[in-house]
Amino acid sequence: MSEELHVVTGAFGYTGRWIAHQLLDEGKKVRTLTNAIGRDDPFDGRVEVHPLDFQDRGALVESLRGADVLYNTYWVRYNHHSKQFDHEIATENCKLIFEAAKEAGVRRVVHFSVAHPEQAPEWSYFRGKVISEKVLRECGISYAIVRPTVLFGGGRNVLVNNIAWMLRYIPVFGMFGWGDYPIQPVHVRDVARIAIDLGARDDDITRDAAGPETFVYKDFIKLIARSIGVRRLILPMPAIMAWMAGRVMGVFLKDMVITRGEIRGLMQGLVASDEESLGRIEFSEWIAENGADLGRSYHNDLEEREYRT
Repeated sequence: MSEELHVVTGAFGYTGRWIAHQLLDEGKKVRTLTNAIGRDDPFDGRVEVHPLDFQDRGALVESLRGADVLYNTYWVRYNHHSKQFDHEIATENCKLIFEAAKEAGVRRVVHFSVAHPEQAPEWSYFRGKVISEKVLRECGISYAIVRPTVLFGGGRNVLVNNIAWMLRYIPVFGMFGWGDYPIQPVHVRDVARIAIDLGARDDDITRDAAGPETFVYKDFIKLIARSIGVRRLILPMPAIMAWMAGRVMGVFLKDMVITRGEIRGLMQGLVASDEESLGRIEFSEWIAENGADLGRSYHNDLEEREYRT
């Protein structure tokens, strides 16, 4: 195995897991920084595990020392104070990670952002992404910023799986508005490949990570329905009503089904890219192969997000 060390935050999670898998396949030494509780180890002990402790700067620096590339997938999806999730805290924590990487002598940081964050600065999720990108650019370390659109594949599939679950078990599917906005899904393995390719470079760069197919949202939903073998009434409704329905559903599921920021970002076309696609795996082919298994059970995102404090 190569002695070149690569560090991935959150390798027991979603995106980080597939980055770590590909790095291991390439013969790299991989370390993860994680504060997840009770997650399975998909690497059979091949990934060195260190705690992601933002309160201990010295330990954070030492956990990054000797690394060639740091892949920072750390973020929080929503503000949920009882779970200690907060976009402002996440923004400050990203700053701590970047500063620790510089002090540790890491050659390059590959940081995960989101497509078009500057187009929605009034929402705390996107505002935090904009600030984190700016901090990294000004940090004085070589960087690549990866901006995925919306991910699918790789087992977890929270968004696509839960859409499929609703289509399977609820007779009417409520769509945000008329569903005439674009969505450009990208496979998580493509995102991992893109991140690692950018990590091998030396130039400072910001790139979208988007798949090769762009859909109108209402057609995206219809494709999922056909692929899982159901016919459903897809009912346009005002975004606020759809959000409220999601909130009610979330009470019974004990989950955060959808956030207002996610709905607005979707309806404003922020989950599609204006750049040349770097993804190769087509959603239409993937869903045709995997549709029969999607949505059999609900993936509870909030339940999975248990962390040490």
